[in-house]
Amino acid sequence: MAQFDYSDVKAFLHDRELVHLLCADRTYSKLLESFAVDDFLVIDRSMKVPFFAEVRDYVGAAERADPRANWIVKPIDAEDALGPAMGAICFFLDFFTRTISAPTIVTSIDGALYKATRIITHAEQLTGANYTDIRQLKEQLMLDLVNRWIYSDEDRNPNNYMIRYNSRNDQIIIAIDFSNVDLLHPGTKITGNPKSFGWQRMEKTRYLTPLKIEHFHGYDMRFFDMRFAGFRSLGKKMLLDLCKACLRFLPDRAKLAKTVAENILARVDYVHSYFSSMFPREASAEKDDKYSDMGKTFTRIYKDKR
Repeated sequence: MAQFDYSDVKAFLHDRELVHLLCADRTYSKLLESFAVDDFLVIDRSMKVPFFAEVRDYVGAAERADPRANWIVKPIDAEDALGPAMGAICFFLDFFTRTISAPTIVTSIDGALYKATRIITHAEQLTGANYTDIRQLKEQLMLDLVNRWIYSDEDRNPNNYMIRYNSRNDQIIIAIDFSNVDLLHPGTKITGNPKSFGWQRMEKTRYLTPLKIEHFHGYDMRFFDMRFAGFRSLGKKMLLDLCKACLRFLPDRAKLAKTVAENILARVDYVHSYFSSMFPREASAEKDDKYSDMGKTFTRIYKDKR
């Protein structure tokens, strides 16, 4: 059975159009430089936008440097910028940790504030897919749990993901909607069950993943390190710079950036330690070769980044 290296995003996306759509042809620093600035978008009211966005008062916008790149944007007041800015931080962290998610930012266009999301074309919601039985879908959601746990992004249901197919018929999951993240709660908001893998939450009616606990059985840390390798290479200065860029419209951005950066680093340490205590370094003998190629890839990508 073919194995998937989800950490090599560009290779996994495969198609040039899809790589460009999800910005995998850019480096993290280049992406931040391009998106965390004013007036990189221009309003285009003639653009056709998805119906769900149109009824919520979104309009179309295009990138000045790349008119092919279409976005939906909605004006917001300055006092409402905090939530969308936190979502932008999560998008950039997703990108840095080799996670596929829809570009989401707060930006200024002609002096007005907007929240903006890149339009993901030819995609459908995860809701109707058999993601518990299709390994490619299930494993992407398993890795995504790492991100959502660290962000305290609760209420992750199938409506919070899209599926795009590439020309190889790979089913690619794209995370969307970061409106429920909590980067400001002190330290670790969600804790792991001490006896068996699972989590305890303050918000008892919400979910971190559409999957059930049993779907995680049989995997090892080599698999989860495809995601942890990126998170463990985060540094405080990098996080502070990212947070200040995304929170630049808020008057207390320096204080907020410090809180978010410290929380992210503490949560990465906690979640990685918890996973390491619950999953073996390597699974049983019959799985020994399963992630060897993946391990070589993410070791090469993240070597000496910490």
